[in-house]
Amino acid sequence: MAFIDDLLARGEQVVYVGRQHTFVLVSSILTELVLIGILIAAGIASRVAFADSVLMGQPVGTLVMLVCVLISVLIVISAFMDYFRWNNEQYVVTDQRVLQIRGIFNKSVGDSSLEKINDVLLTQSWLGRLFDFGNIEIITGSDIGVNHLRSIAHPLEFKRAMMEAKQHYSRGFGYLDPQTLAAYVESQREPAPAQAETIEQTLRRLTAMRE
Repeated sequence: MAFIDDLLARGEQVVYVGRQHTFVLVSSILTELVLIGILIAAGIASRVAFADSVLMGQPVGTLVMLVCVLISVLIVISAFMDYFRWNNEQYVVTDQRVLQIRGIFNKSVGDSSLEKINDVLLTQSWLGRLFDFGNIEIITGSDIGVNHLRSIAHPLEFKRAMMEAKQHYSRGFGYLDPQTLAAYVESQREPAPAQAETIEQTLRRLTAMRE
């Protein structure tokens, strides 16, 4: 949250923090594990198939196996990078705007003001409905036009938080959590009848004292 805090303006509050669903991360890592398995199998098969072949004084099977191991190491590094990219990509709703934060070392931040959001389109496949993830398109009045949030987890909660923040912003309240909003409504109510009766009794006592 430290980097998010640096992006916030004075008085700006974070309403909701979302990220891509873990399904995206798991599917990428599983694909890379399958590739590693295929490479290991290919290396073992090459050692058997080219057991008697020699290239530059080295058995061909051994050279192919070494290449497969090197490629597997690169795929493992890529899997770690996928995790760090997933962990550092966040979609943040504040009481003033929507932020998209990407990048591990080099950060990329895009924001859309709540007042410029014209419409929000949510799409979910059957798989997304099963695992609770989907795509959100924020249609704004800026030059970019549409901001895409891909495979975001709990898209209905994210959309609800964003629309509630926009509603509060358009009314000039900023974001109010339910307890604060209830306290505000309670403070705006007219005085209770019991208080009016107490004032009336005071007036009667003063009138009796004057007489």
